[in-house]
Amino acid sequence: MLGQIALPPYLSISAGILSDDVPPLSPGEQASVAPMAQARLVEFAQGRRHARIALGRLGLANASIPVASDRAPVWPQGFVGSICHVPADRARSQCGQVMAVVARSCDCAGLGVDLERTGLLQPEHWRSFLTACELESLASRSVGHRSAIAHAIWSAKEAVMKALRQALDPQDIEIRVDGDGSAFVAECRRPEDPTARRRVKLKGHLAGAGGWVFALAMF
Repeated sequence: MLGQIALPPYLSISAGILSDDVPPLSPGEQASVAPMAQARLVEFAQGRRHARIALGRLGLANASIPVASDRAPVWPQGFVGSICHVPADRARSQCGQVMAVVARSCDCAGLGVDLERTGLLQPEHWRSFLTACELESLASRSVGHRSAIAHAIWSAKEAVMKALRQALDPQDIEIRVDGDGSAFVAECRRPEDPTARRRVKLKGHLAGAGGWVFALAMF
């Protein structure tokens, strides 16, 4: 999917199949997490492994990425990043996936990455996370493309919340997808600004293939 879009050259990405092994954690990472179920430990450890690979490509070797009080990764000084993982779907014989994206903080202030399977959000679910403007834009698209775009918008909103490190009501994030579906602009209203005088804008990239959608938000 990443070959479909022109990502900024300062991004470093590592991704792969979510296997069953548990890569070793650093002492700082181990100390920052409470005991967790095996499946969650696999996701956590493999996410950190890919984050270290991505950081290594930017010249930082053997980085430790513990967990903050808000459960977000604590990136090494001078770097920002995001990690996502999707568990395997045994019923459909589909492997899980894990991905990490990092950049130097001098190039990017915040990153959020999301990866989702398509076909899970039915039309009756769309009104729960799409704004009125998004629904209107969706209605203008051909029927055959609407489901893919709805999933892309959902994934973009997830990526935006990761980039901002803040849980938001999906209705407080408005996504405008470009004509070919490879990029988006997000405009957010923060909960602490109920009058909506101050909005936050982010840009992002989208890609989809083989039953998956990828979203990357940055500012």
